[in-house]
Amino acid sequence: MIKVEHANKTFSGKYGKVHALQDVSIHVEKGDIYGIIGFSGAGKSTLIRLVNGLETLDSGTVTVHGEELGSLKKPQLRKLRRKIGMVFQQFNLLESKTVYHNIALPLILEKVPKAEIDKKVKEVLQFVELEDKKDVYVSQLSGGQKQRVAIARALAMSPDIMLFDEPTSALDPEMVGEVLDLMKSLADEGMTMVIVTHEMGFAKEVANRVIFIDDGKILEEATPEEFFNHPKNPRLKDFLSKVLV
Repeated sequence: MIKVEHANKTFSGKYGKVHALQDVSIHVEKGDIYGIIGFSGAGKSTLIRLVNGLETLDSGTVTVHGEELGSLKKPQLRKLRRKIGMVFQQFNLLESKTVYHNIALPLILEKVPKAEIDKKVKEVLQFVELEDKKDVYVSQLSGGQKQRVAIARALAMSPDIMLFDEPTSALDPEMVGEVLDLMKSLADEGMTMVIVTHEMGFAKEVANRVIFIDDGKILEEATPEEFFNHPKNPRLKDFLSKVLV
């Protein structure tokens, strides 16, 4: 479903060029759950943003559903993005609008019939267990509830791929569990997911492949069992010694 081949991406900053990705390749098949971990600034978010075209490559290719993103015109890319749900660290919700409106917005922009929108919004609200918050303004929700609304909004478009960019890092510890439980439910339903995360337990229990990125390079990729129990790369060993305490 997703193929990133020999991806290279640089950013120009105050102190010169930053090599965000260096010759990175990953292959994600239908039903896979990829966990991407690494130190801050390693290139994790850049990699995941390539998959739905929020970032463009300097060289290499990104192919989703057999379509190479670099060759698509804007209308074609917009059409492909409907199949890809994206959940960000900071929710990206309209605080002054209700939960219902936030979830319905992508469908409204696609000019979906009103009755169909209503049916879909109620369906995803039930899935994220927020039916009772339908008419509540987002500004009145907890962080965990906001992230569940963000997930519901992504699911409203019926995607077959979900991308999560550190979805729990902005949450208080007691709210992390409710979002992870929801993501586990998606995994149980066979959703293809790519997840940038600092939650090692989640990566170990739910992912079927885990990638360690450091300085823009993939230094290790393995099953969770091999990755966490028998790490090979010295940088990965150092990373795990700091986070698995």
